[in-house]
Amino acid sequence: MKFSISPVLLTLLFFCFSVSVNAGKPSQVSKPGLYKGYSNKDYHGYQYHSLYIPMRDSVLLAVDVFLPKHLEEGKKVPTILYLTRYVRSIEAKPPFNLLKDPVLAAVSEGEIKYFTSYGYACVIVDVRGTGASLGPRRMEFSPEEIADGKDIVDWIIAQPWSDKNVGTTGVSYLGTTAEMLLANKHPNVKACIPRSAIFDLYDDMIFPGGVCAGPFVDVWGSTTKALDNNNFLPFGKIGKLVRGIHPVQGEKGREYLAQAVALHKKNFDVSSGVQNIKYRDDLNPGVNACMNDFSVHSRLKQIEASGTAIYRIDGWYDGGLAKGCIDATQNTSNTRKVLIGPWDHGPRNNVSPYSNTKKVKFKVKDEMLRFFDHYLKGINNGIDAEPLYTYFSVGEETWKTSEAWPPKNEETMKMYLSSDKSLATSADKLNVGSVNYNIDYTATSGNTSRWNSLTTLYMHGHSNYEDRKTEDQKLLSFTSTPLSSDKVLAGNPMMYLNLAADANDATVFCYLEDVGPDGSVTYVTEGMMRPMDRKLVQGACYKTCYPNHSFSKVDGLDYKKDETVQLTFNLLPISYQFKQGHSVRVSVAGADVGHFNFPDQKPTRFTISSDKVNPSYVELPVMK
Repeated sequence: MKFSISPVLLTLLFFCFSVSVNAGKPSQVSKPGLYKGYSNKDYHGYQYHSLYIPMRDSVLLAVDVFLPKHLEEGKKVPTILYLTRYVRSIEAKPPFNLLKDPVLAAVSEGEIKYFTSYGYACVIVDVRGTGASLGPRRMEFSPEEIADGKDIVDWIIAQPWSDKNVGTTGVSYLGTTAEMLLANKHPNVKACIPRSAIFDLYDDMIFPGGVCAGPFVDVWGSTTKALDNNNFLPFGKIGKLVRGIHPVQGEKGREYLAQAVALHKKNFDVSSGVQNIKYRDDLNPGVNACMNDFSVHSRLKQIEASGTAIYRIDGWYDGGLAKGCIDATQNTSNTRKVLIGPWDHGPRNNVSPYSNTKKVKFKVKDEMLRFFDHYLKGINNGIDAEPLYTYFSVGEETWKTSEAWPPKNEETMKMYLSSDKSLATSADKLNVGSVNYNIDYTATSGNTSRWNSLTTLYMHGHSNYEDRKTEDQKLLSFTSTPLSSDKVLAGNPMMYLNLAADANDATVFCYLEDVGPDGSVTYVTEGMMRPMDRKLVQGACYKTCYPNHSFSKVDGLDYKKDETVQLTFNLLPISYQFKQGHSVRVSVAGADVGHFNFPDQKPTRFTISSDKVNPSYVELPVMK
């Protein structure tokens, strides 16, 4: 029997935000297999070495370099750069290190082999204050960390194997650092592919709709703390096979690693202070910075001024990040392509309820190769002539394209929340009055929801939404009559909810659902809001295609017990087909246990009201 430990060790690749993507022969969205690329069989595999690069302030950053195997002497190639907070590589304990050394961590070995085989160098860097890199770490995405990117690119283009063309990519934190790199406006960075990246740290991840994702923050905080302490035991049995962070090659590698780990014990604690934050401009007392200071959207002018071509890749079920992907696109003229699939974070899984497999079959790396080939190698493969958006329509189970989001061929369909718990298709059919809901604080969207996919230690198996028929019994649901024809949504559904709560605070969750003829309930999308954030402010931080809230302290509004207010808020974007004979449902909850913190003052009751002048309703963006 053949013995191999490396597949086991490679599961470490999936901790934190780092996720591998499928390999395969290059393809296009519309005609898989059309694009063949330029692979060199002699390049398959890679040459590896590691070293320290000094920054402008003499801080040393640990770097792994991967060159195509058998790269010809004097041959120059473009570079793909990864900037990670999650350890570039790991050292296995003896004797396993004799089988695989190093073990890649933040980026999959398959991805590195893939790009080197097509004639690219790959460079993975531990950002300052992480992994084997030295330097203080006072916050995530710090100005110092972003500025380091320029020094790293300067080093890359000075290497004898570099053709001076640099692209950057990565998943989640790495996808975010890839885009943050553009703020340096380095002329040699020609292409950027942020995957599952964080555009607005407040509204897309930590406080979606102003509601604190405390459980996620706790898991992420403990994960980064373990990594900073070079402790892999929290990652289960695999941690026992790992010696720790891989030192840089050379006689001082272990000495510098020890110094780095000692420094990391003083790193910024990502969990600290979150409980004291409500608004996006509240300062974290540990760093005297607010959520905006950690976010891509605060650097939009520099990113756009870079002129670097951007290809954004995300999934409809990727926490709140698909919204950020679209928001980022609408605020950067240098975004050339957007791909949004039926995926969760990474992507790891196909989350479409109509798919017969969780496997991501789309060749994501192939799309990346097409983009890098065009913008780094100058290959005319037609990617620059394609529509801006390529997206998957769930239920139709097909890919579509559009030059705009939402697609222009759409109209708004309003459905009204009636006092008889129906969802009326017109104001004339609305039953006026109010409905009381006794809040069930055990209500949840499940432990395999979109929010769990954001980090591996938060996951409980494949991302999946089971039949919500039983869970809906804990919620207040409004259901339409069966549809007379298919309806395809494409955009951000909007809620207009007249609500009163019997406390001075509340967290309000709304789920858009599909009720089948058999009574089964399929999750479509969701949104949430706190009454204190109800003020609408157009363009407060950046342009959006939906009514927006600033989530800033100056726009905060007090909420008083039993006061009826209208909450206007977007649900997360989706493309989804409701089939003929199915019904549309809106379900209201006061909690999503396991994902979001309870309000400061927990109400026991909501009252939803509608009248002819001021109804509660949902707006659905429906394709004509």
